[in-house]
Amino acid sequence: MALLKWPIKNTNKELSERHLWQLFNSLNDVVLALDKDQKILTVNQCWQNLTGVSVDQSLDLPLNHFIHPEDINQWHQLLQRLSPDQSELIWFRLLHSSGEFRWCEMRIQSMRESSLYPLSATLCDITPQVRNEQIRQASHRSLQSLVNRLPAMLYRTRNNISWTIDYVSGGCQALTGYSTDELLNQLEISIGTMIHPDYASYVWEGVQGALQQYSSFDLEYVLVQKDGKEIWVRDKGHGQYSESGVVLGVEGFIFQTQRKNHD
Repeated sequence: MALLKWPIKNTNKELSERHLWQLFNSLNDVVLALDKDQKILTVNQCWQNLTGVSVDQSLDLPLNHFIHPEDINQWHQLLQRLSPDQSELIWFRLLHSSGEFRWCEMRIQSMRESSLYPLSATLCDITPQVRNEQIRQASHRSLQSLVNRLPAMLYRTRNNISWTIDYVSGGCQALTGYSTDELLNQLEISIGTMIHPDYASYVWEGVQGALQQYSSFDLEYVLVQKDGKEIWVRDKGHGQYSESGVVLGVEGFIFQTQRKNHD
């Protein structure tokens, strides 16, 4: 194994080179050094745990030999922007001899101030975190898809007279004729502007009464669609409160009812 020179003082109180290697190999993160051709000069034993390849078999091989093919390009891009006076952070997949791969976070920097090479780097296995995040995102996409397919409009609004919309599900298009982009954070178009004027006070007072009682509301009123058509809807929701009880907003869902006549 090609060794880097350890800065050891020749006293009995200082760690011996052997002890430093023991320390080096006891780390749970990979520590390695690369030459100007990105070949591995030295690496600790944790490397074998991450790749399934022994340290001796890995020395003098270029690091990209172990990087997932889809991540090679971003590895080359990192090398192009690397300079002696700064470190870089990169996530990529490291191939394992079993055919699996591990997600890694690498911090890499120059070992000298005067030249870019050799490089030193630490590699941390972040596979559990990445997989948990991928599962969370998949669950979120699945839930979002389900919400958008519902024949109803889920919403979260501010508690103002316009009911300015902070969130709305994709069901708004079928119910109101407006897209989510047309409704989100808009002053001109909001739930308030879509409520028929004859029911504006009824809705406002109904919601405010529920908020004061920290209870839910269940209201039925006429909503005016984008094309001017009037439909009866049912609005069920409740308030959002801070820990001190201050109303932060209102959330609920609106769906069309079978009521035909505008009283």
